Amino acid sequence: MADEGCSYDHAVAAFPALTRTNAATLATGCHPGRTGVFGNRVWHPELGHINTAVVDDVRRLRGAGAMPQASVAERLSRSGRSTVVVGNGSAGCTYLLNPGSDAGHGARIASVGPEHEAHRSVPSGVRAAIEELGPRPASDDEALEWAVAAGVVSITTRAPDLLIFWSGQPDTAHHATGLTSTTSIEAIRRTDRAVRTLHSAVLDTGRECNLILTADHGFCETIESPELTGTLDRIAERSGLPPNGFVPTFNSGAVFGYFEPGTAPRLRADMTARIVQEPWAGPVFCADAHCPDGAFPLSLAVSGDSPFTPDLVITMRTEPADQCGPADPPARALHARADGTQPYSGVHGTVHPADMRIPLILHGPAFKTRTRRDEPAGPADIAATAYTLVTGAPLDDVDGRVLTESLRDVTDAPELLVEERTIRRGETSVSVRRTGSHSYLVGGVSGHRTPPEHRDPTQGLAEPAASGRQADSGNEE
Repeated sequence: MADEGCSYDHAVAAFPALTRTNAATLATGCHPGRTGVFGNRVWHPELGHINTAVVDDVRRLRGAGAMPQASVAERLSRSGRSTVVVGNGSAGCTYLLNPGSDAGHGARIASVGPEHEAHRSVPSGVRAAIEELGPRPASDDEALEWAVAAGVVSITTRAPDLLIFWSGQPDTAHHATGLTSTTSIEAIRRTDRAVRTLHSAVLDTGRECNLILTADHGFCETIESPELTGTLDRIAERSGLPPNGFVPTFNSGAVFGYFEPGTAPRLRADMTARIVQEPWAGPVFCADAHCPDGAFPLSLAVSGDSPFTPDLVITMRTEPADQCGPADPPARALHARADGTQPYSGVHGTVHPADMRIPLILHGPAFKTRTRRDEPAGPADIAATAYTLVTGAPLDDVDGRVLTESLRDVTDAPELLVEERTIRRGETSVSVRRTGSHSYLVGGVSGHRTPPEHRDPTQGLAEPAASGRQADSGNEE
């Protein structure tokens, strides 16, 4: 499909490069700074810890004001068009792709998660056909097959105007076994077969099929998995913060930090400056008003003013080597985890180009053929483009742009000027590409800081916490 269709060589995930961050952006066309859905695990002073893999947690987050934008599915429903989301990731991810299904705006089908969240607003004929598939399987492999079968039933029984299929593989295999394992290679093959099956199901109905194939993030192999709860507690104590004055949440290759409301700017800046010097830390992003030397203003990577924005996004250290071809070894990064939680073999959420880079292939009668594009693109653009393909109208008040340069019938689109700049802070740097008014964080480079005692990057990081502060205890995609 990449050879036959239009593919983008510089497509990137929304930052942070995490699953539910990008699910919310793909659903709305808006960046995390507007949706407020920043990661897989977040924190709010009134809600406490939120795991966005859990539907009820996401509902609580939205009830507090996050993700106020109407989703693409909701907008299509209001114009009389239909959407079906079939999710093989977490139930929370499936919900984020179409939260309006709770109110009848399109449907969602989840192959994993609680039974009561398996179906929402599914037309009766489609639901009856899905029930004939039998109960949802427990294993990851069988759950993917069940999801594909549910997708085929949705297509053949009552074909929607837009079908969003979200596969939990090969993400699950990469986390558990690394990128080059036999398990991961087979997971990629299964996902490839799933795409082929769904594509063929549409064509077999006699309808045209415009297919957009992408991912929510890239991946790195794990170097080490330092436990950081105690380390961050000690840094907070040295910075003069009270117990519970700084709350971290752990998001694979990144740690989000939240200061207690009312924390003095000098204390925020002092703790940020200390974290920047840690040997396990890659580029650190912080609120612009409290950004010390060595850290990057968060506005470089995230646009918008959502009150759910973390105070700090601490990305983990990576090795500089990139995977430029299939035969090259994978890029490598540290995996951040809470004390006592499980290490993983694969990691994402850093700013390494291998984490930020995603495939983007557009295939079908609406798209140009045998074309490769150099412009940057991302999930917000995919949302805007999908909406326009279905309706012929633009998606208003979003951050994404319609990828007009990929469309077959658009012959007079002006050539896009692409600019790239690199911003440095000491030995770390991040690169941003820009086209028109749209900006894309494309990657970053970690420094090689060694503190005076010349300690190893993971030495001593598992000591018990010095305070009673309660950190997030989770670890996941």
